[in-house]
Amino acid sequence: MKDKKPRLCKEGEPLEGRKVLDFVLRSLDIRTDNPKAAIGFEWQKIIGNRLYPHVKIVEIKGTTLVLRADHPSWAQIALMQQKKILALITKKYPSLGIKSIQMLSS
Repeated sequence: MKDKKPRLCKEGEPLEGRKVLDFVLRSLDIRTDNPKAAIGFEWQKIIGNRLYPHVKIVEIKGTTLVLRADHPSWAQIALMQQKKILALITKKYPSLGIKSIQMLSS
């Protein structure tokens, strides 16, 4: 019995990871040129390699970027870098209008 679902790969060859990611983003209607999505893609560059595994974006509420840290110590370190983080976001994504950071910790 032949599978009738359309497949991403042709002739059994696997697709490159980037092509699969692009397909998934398109199917979920997530546009990389949307600043709210783009900030997530650039988060590691914004927050830095040291904090990246521990501090994640939860949401953007109005002009507030809500973050979650996996430990109160990481939350404190991120808040000490708040000015730097806000400056980078304001420079790269001015249309978001982010003015403050709210930190949640587990």
